[in-house]
Amino acid sequence: MPNLHFPPARLFAEGERLPAIKSWLMDTVWTGDRYRQTAPDQYLRTGEEAVCRLEELVATGAQQVWDELQAESFRAPTVKGWLGLDAPLPLTQPKAAIIFDGLSLREIPLLLQMAEASSLRVKSTQAVATCLPTDTMHFVEQRVLGTRLGPSQLRGRAEFAEKNAEAFYLDQPNTRHVFPEGRNLLVWSTYPDRLFFNDEARTEALFTTFHRDYIPTIWKCTAQAIPRGVPIVVTSDHGYIFLGASLEATRSSDAPELLGQARMKEFAPDEFFPAWHPDLQICPQNRLAMLRGRLRARPQGASSRKLYQHGGFSLMEVLVPWIELEAR
Repeated sequence: MPNLHFPPARLFAEGERLPAIKSWLMDTVWTGDRYRQTAPDQYLRTGEEAVCRLEELVATGAQQVWDELQAESFRAPTVKGWLGLDAPLPLTQPKAAIIFDGLSLREIPLLLQMAEASSLRVKSTQAVATCLPTDTMHFVEQRVLGTRLGPSQLRGRAEFAEKNAEAFYLDQPNTRHVFPEGRNLLVWSTYPDRLFFNDEARTEALFTTFHRDYIPTIWKCTAQAIPRGVPIVVTSDHGYIFLGASLEATRSSDAPELLGQARMKEFAPDEFFPAWHPDLQICPQNRLAMLRGRLRARPQGASSRKLYQHGGFSLMEVLVPWIELEAR
């Protein structure tokens, strides 16, 4: 079993911390070798344990990493840039963007396997910072259309038609569309996000089910269905943290209480807004605060028992896949 510990000395070189963390996540933790050689539940748990250890180090001795991660969010590539939605004219060569809602870096090895089996060449694979907060509707606003909408509302929007683009929404794993040729395509799958809301999200077994049964199905209905020769980017609006036993921060903090036991909160103009807190990432320009790292919010109701959560400011929520594919 490879050593998954992050070298602590790499947390103290300004300008090199975040690149080192990204490299470690992609080349040590969530690797194809580990994925092939390890049972899915063990791959999940050992990887999350390693990320948890790193985030505890960051929380206690290298909090600059959080601000660097926030700054990275503003430099990351966007779906609207990939599809030319922010360009003055439509793209001369059509492209496709596939968004797997809630997909995380853990899934990259399986996606690369399926790309190989689909005769798609992997042009590049990156971990990029998503929008803040790490939420679907904010992603549509910041990275796609400039308007805060749900992905199911994108179909038929004039903003797409003006750029020779069309949006498609897949609300089930086996939803199929016939994608037109000669157009820019935005294909949004509600999975894996929808799966994380069901009762199976209370156990580690969900990860095995998702990888064995769901990802291959949604891949066939998305990447394999794109017209041949169209460059594709596969990405996500946000990731998920896995909060199984021993995989959350153990220190005492009042940060979850300040956010109403949510992982993030946008404060109203007349509400008290924390100016600084060691366990909160503060975005004063939009009165936003997010839980840093592995602190666990404890909302009311059934969601309190879910082991997969998002909306906060952790490595596995903020850093998501950006995989560029092209036909062989």
